[in-house]
Amino acid sequence: MKILKTWSKSEQAQSIFSTLLAGLIWLFYLTVRWQRRIDPETRKLLEADKPVIICYWHGRMFLLSGAWRKRPKRLGFLNSGHRDGRMMANALIRVGYVSVSGSSRRGGAMALREMSRLLRAGTPIAITPDGPKGPRMRVKAGAVKAAQMTGVPLVAFTGSAGPRKLFNTWDRFCLPLPFSRAPVYWGPPIYVARDADAAELERCRLAIELSLNDLTNEAERSLGQAETEAALPGEGKNRHAGT
Repeated sequence: MKILKTWSKSEQAQSIFSTLLAGLIWLFYLTVRWQRRIDPETRKLLEADKPVIICYWHGRMFLLSGAWRKRPKRLGFLNSGHRDGRMMANALIRVGYVSVSGSSRRGGAMALREMSRLLRAGTPIAITPDGPKGPRMRVKAGAVKAAQMTGVPLVAFTGSAGPRKLFNTWDRFCLPLPFSRAPVYWGPPIYVARDADAAELERCRLAIELSLNDLTNEAERSLGQAETEAALPGEGKNRHAGT
């Protein structure tokens, strides 16, 4: 068992796992019955190939595979640099995306600069604002700062699936099953003024958090599922919600 655990951390194992993960992403894209709803203003931005900062919850990351009927020509995403984050990064690179390493805990300033560079070059960025370790469904400041620096709007993306596997992890990870039905929703763009003060930045942070949570629970209700609650104050990765 110890040998297996050691092997699972090796580069060879990580390569195998990321290849399998890339296969799962394509499986979900091809077999899930996606029901997409896009805010009209956001649709205009996407159809004009304008950059946006796509905010999606850590527990809903697999739903991003069905966000579009046709995958965008380019898409950057933020990964934490942790082993699990690198594995997801390698999987997404295999399906044609660009990785930006960093998180609010490590390499945040460097990641913010790289995100800004890609956004100014016209590449949309996808970010989990509650990752990599929570608290669940609570937006951290990084995405809002990137929007302020670049003038690129924040857009909420989320959804649910049924049937699905809902894990009892800190993020309540939602894994859609093949041939499930998945309503996925895009919220309206939220712009952050370059001269925004602390109070305005907090207002924008709460606005994208509310958009994400409202749309997530709307998707849950459309499938007759219980709403997923955001983490309570002080709750992080070590406190699990009930199933």
